[in-house]
Amino acid sequence: MKRLILASNVLPVDITRKNGNYQIKKADEQTISGLQDFYSECESRWIGLTNFENHNFTPEQISRLEKELSPHQCIPVFPRAHDRNLYSHGFSRNTLWPLFHYFTEHVTYSEVSWKAYVKVNKLFASKILETIEEGDTLWIHDYHLLMLPQMIREQKPGVSIGLFIHIPFPSFEIFRLLPWRTEIIEGMLGADLIGFQTYDYVRHFMSSVRRLLGVDSVFNRISIGERTLKVDVFPKGINYDRFRNKALEIHGKHARYSQIQEEMKLFKESGNLEKLIVSIGKLDYTKGIPQRIRAFERFIQTYPKYQAKVSMIIQAIPSGETSDSFFNLKSKVDELVGRINGNYGTITWTPIRYLNQSYSVDERIDLYSLSDIALILPLRDGMNMVAKEFVASRHDGTGVLILSELAGASKEMHEALLVNPNDLDAIAEAIREAIEMPREEQIRRNTVMMMRLQRYTVTRWAREFISSLEGIKEIQEFTLARKINITRMRQLVARYQETKKRILFLDYDGTLTWFTKNPEDARPDKELYEILKRLAGDPNNTIVIISGRDKETLSRWFDPDWNIHFVAEHGVWFREPGEDWHMKEQINNEWKESIEPLLEYYVDQTPKSFIEYKNFSLVWHYRKSDPDLGLQRAWELKDELLTLTSNLNLEIMDGDKVLEIKYSGINKGRAAAQKMGESEFDFVFAVGDDWTDEDTFEAMPEEAYSIKVGTKTTKASYYIESVDLVRELLCRFTKEKCDE
Repeated sequence: MKRLILASNVLPVDITRKNGNYQIKKADEQTISGLQDFYSECESRWIGLTNFENHNFTPEQISRLEKELSPHQCIPVFPRAHDRNLYSHGFSRNTLWPLFHYFTEHVTYSEVSWKAYVKVNKLFASKILETIEEGDTLWIHDYHLLMLPQMIREQKPGVSIGLFIHIPFPSFEIFRLLPWRTEIIEGMLGADLIGFQTYDYVRHFMSSVRRLLGVDSVFNRISIGERTLKVDVFPKGINYDRFRNKALEIHGKHARYSQIQEEMKLFKESGNLEKLIVSIGKLDYTKGIPQRIRAFERFIQTYPKYQAKVSMIIQAIPSGETSDSFFNLKSKVDELVGRINGNYGTITWTPIRYLNQSYSVDERIDLYSLSDIALILPLRDGMNMVAKEFVASRHDGTGVLILSELAGASKEMHEALLVNPNDLDAIAEAIREAIEMPREEQIRRNTVMMMRLQRYTVTRWAREFISSLEGIKEIQEFTLARKINITRMRQLVARYQETKKRILFLDYDGTLTWFTKNPEDARPDKELYEILKRLAGDPNNTIVIISGRDKETLSRWFDPDWNIHFVAEHGVWFREPGEDWHMKEQINNEWKESIEPLLEYYVDQTPKSFIEYKNFSLVWHYRKSDPDLGLQRAWELKDELLTLTSNLNLEIMDGDKVLEIKYSGINKGRAAAQKMGESEFDFVFAVGDDWTDEDTFEAMPEEAYSIKVGTKTTKASYYIESVDLVRELLCRFTKEKCDE
């Protein structure tokens, strides 16, 4: 059975110490999460901190706790109290949490806290490495452990690593404020699968990767070296049956009234209330508790006829924080509730009932099922489970959910009344609409949401995440099977050496030499000249450099007397050794006059982009431009070009940070086929790095060795990791030792 190692900030158990003994029980979240069967299927182990803060454990206490937690499948991590405080309440809570939720005014940037964050992540890594084995799956949870994936990857490169972020991921303009932004991104990219709650967060993460590391994605896949990883959306569900069945029990024939039910019944009857609003959220600045109170005040001001008929229960769950911002928030909420109740309340009517305490799940279900409206208005939230729990707890399908459009749950629950949490008038109007909404409309909306919640439960969320992680590992294994490693390189060299009539097709940029921001800087170096001279000096070889470069550049860089065949501009121009450039067919060049003004417009619209003028093509380069703007402009330009060139017999080639417009029918594959002609070769070799080389690979005979530089999807038979390894392979064809 495969083992699943779960790493989270805190272990899913509550530990108390009484009379020198430890008492351990499952945390409420794990008990009701609905994942028990899933965890048992995978033989799960949890790794995390204990719930003891500000405590330095003795070696004896550590040994004892490890032993007592073992039956619960839990492995504790024990940082020093000072380090834990800086890691948890410093960097995690006061840097990452506000930054990821767009509250930049609450962010603190502390080098000391950052070092503690890295240190505690290393402690997690050490503990995991003591436990994990090849074949195990590691699932890392949330923003506390963003450095952990890369730490494990460096030591255990073959382990499957998943990372799920439960909170939002901010736009690049926010994320770039973080001094350690590159380290955080690199740490996350150690995972094979990175999951977020919504596509917006995926998009923001991809943008940060592209801008910070210059790495593009294809269909939510990122290739780093020889490894492909995936970034995808996995909206977390709830244990629907748990909430649904408890709600039905509360309203069943033999229901027993709980204390909460009695209190709510009394509250409604004493005020002769027609509607009761419930609003639950942590007492945290991201949850918008003051906005909810002000919105209710705006409602009773705007619609005074509902005064003394509608009340709101606010449960502000203590967050456990002790910072000044927390106490300021609590004081603000206390003041708002007191002022509104004092200004509008009567002897028999209390507008707002404020509860600053935690309730059990069963007590929350009482609140959900016995109220009429849920007002859930976080200012920013990764998902928001309260919204889903409220809908699942509606036993008869009635009730109205008013939900912030800035909560991740709004992407799924669009049948709710969605509002901007900062627009008090819109919220007041939504409350009125909810009160007056016909019963049939309430049931219609909730039925759709209930069906969705019943289908996509928390168990399905977990299974789909692990299934997707297994899928990306299969892709990696398939890619690895096609990799030119040292063994396959030796086999290829041996095959080369035993053959007598060879042809080698070599792309230039990104294959024989590295990309540069200025194309003119990618001229051949001494090492490349020596490799090519040795290859060309073998009379059994036909060497063909087949490039998108113009013939003038290739003429400057390579002596015409070398025994090398050249193909320029993707197949427009040909040059045999010792001869002049020539064309295989005449090409009309008049189309440039109509295309060039459009390219010039996009140069003006895209800073740092430029046009490369070739004899029979135009190339728009955007490698130096802002990555997101360049990509956006490339889409726009390509769309306009498709319309403009529809009757001009032109082809648009979408290369690596370039768009090239050229005569249709001219490509590297056709040129390669012409070079091979009717000749019989016993060794055919082709190597290239971008999609223009796919035509070459497609033109190769079945027995050819076609090699793609990089791990992008390809028609080539094999892939090789880098330009350095391409050079090493070509060197080994003619020289036994290539490291001299």
